[in-house]
Amino acid sequence: MLEFEPNSRMRKKMKAEVEIMNSNPAFNRLARDRETIGFDEVESEFQECERRGVRRLLVKKDRLYVAVVDYCLQNPTDSEAWISLFVVHRAHQGTGVAHEAYGELEALVGRSGRNRLRLAVHASNEAGLSFWRKKGFHSFKEVDIGGKPHYCLEKEL
Repeated sequence: MLEFEPNSRMRKKMKAEVEIMNSNPAFNRLARDRETIGFDEVESEFQECERRGVRRLLVKKDRLYVAVVDYCLQNPTDSEAWISLFVVHRAHQGTGVAHEAYGELEALVGRSGRNRLRLAVHASNEAGLSFWRKKGFHSFKEVDIGGKPHYCLEKEL
């Protein structure tokens, strides 16, 4: 069973986020043009999320932090619910954690009265695109974010 726990600036939680992110160097290369991040990038993410009203969660399984999820219920641009970050620790990929975490997140968003969920995926992130398409998401537009092509995907809940 997974637990969602609000992420915070507590040192323990920031350390967990850094470890989860740094277990995925290929994702970091796509997102940040380098393989690892540090506490300063996590702090910057907190500031950006606070500014945009994004909720930050750590996913816990058997007392271990296994994933980071950021989402908002009402994006100021289009008033839709969006997932802005969904990263599972490399050691827990392929174990069903991502599927279970997404299922619980979808239920959480649905209980909030939202009927659609959106996210953006780097166009070259084939594994990510495959995962989200298997979850029922489809592409509705292509955008450039930070000079990199992304697919915007959505799913009716």
